[in-house]
Amino acid sequence: MEFVPSNKKVIKAYVSEEEHMKVSATAKQCSLSISAFAKAVCLGHEIKSREDQQARRELLKINADLARLGGLLKMWILDDDKHRLDVEKLLEELRLRQKELCEKVWSL
Repeated sequence: MEFVPSNKKVIKAYVSEEEHMKVSATAKQCSLSISAFAKAVCLGHEIKSREDQQARRELLKINADLARLGGLLKMWILDDDKHRLDVEKLLEELRLRQKELCEKVWSL
């Protein structure tokens, strides 16, 4: 097998031990090698960490819960006044979910 040299160029950056640890940890958090992470950052690409992806999944789940609860509320409102306690309980659950949603958004 014949060795073919790469046409890619190398960019070096000198960093302290602490800076290296931070870059390494952030790259790992994003499931990227240090090289891939540095390249993406230097080229201005958006980098999504696993935590961001997990938070987005949680927000989608909360949103689905809110939609389901809203649908139930609409159904009960249309069914006269006989489900007032159920509606009040549902409204409280909606408030809790909205608070949870806001906390998740602010954690991003």
